[in-house]
Amino acid sequence: MKRLALAGLLLASALFLSGCALAPLQIGLFYTDVKLHTGDHNQKIGPKAGESCASNILGLITVGDASVKEAAAKAGIKEITSIDYKVTNILLLFGTYCVIVTGE
Repeated sequence: MKRLALAGLLLASALFLSGCALAPLQIGLFYTDVKLHTGDHNQKIGPKAGESCASNILGLITVGDASVKEAAAKAGIKEITSIDYKVTNILLLFGTYCVIVTGE
């Protein structure tokens, strides 16, 4: 019985702690829709904006390119002035992690 309780505790811990690496905020169990900025808070917002994303399904499959380089290339940005992030998660079943850059 103790082994079953320990296995349940470990599984629950893994589920609740698995989203910690995605953002400085804990991922909501039911729904998350967060835009955030980390690092230098004195960055100016450039006239062009680009976004690149990676998606996750069931915590089993993750695909996409959520890199700063890809986001800048999509918008034709040569000089990056700010970097922001957007995290969306629905019932821990489907999620996206996006990088948003602005610049000139």
